Amino acid sequence: MFKMLLARIWNDDLSDESVEDMADSNLHVMGFFGAPLEDDMPDHSVLSHFRIRLTVASAWDDLLGQVNEQIQAHGITVRKSCHVDASITQSQRKPKTRLAYEVAGDREERDDARCSISDAGY
Repeated sequence: MFKMLLARIWNDDLSDESVEDMADSNLHVMGFFGAPLEDDMPDHSVLSHFRIRLTVASAWDDLLGQVNEQIQAHGITVRKSCHVDASITQSQRKPKTRLAYEVAGDREERDDARCSISDAGY
């Protein structure tokens, strides 16, 4: 669960629900968490309660300090990531709204612009 909280921070402070969704759908994140594919990830309420317990016990800052020391000792750079949802979704075959077509009024024709079949040489 602590790794889930780290992923939450490293991904622009996602909500607990978003971290849960990311953990359930992203294989790279599951690998980082060390979670087998067949296991369920903790839901957002469990994650929230865990974070609150760490904060109340004043352990949150100490744990983050230790993680930062280990990251620096190994020369790792942590950058914020961008999560892109590229899942396939169902959509209607045709759009709900129809395109509005403007109906042109009758145009006026002038006598000199008219052309009959006999005038064209047919």
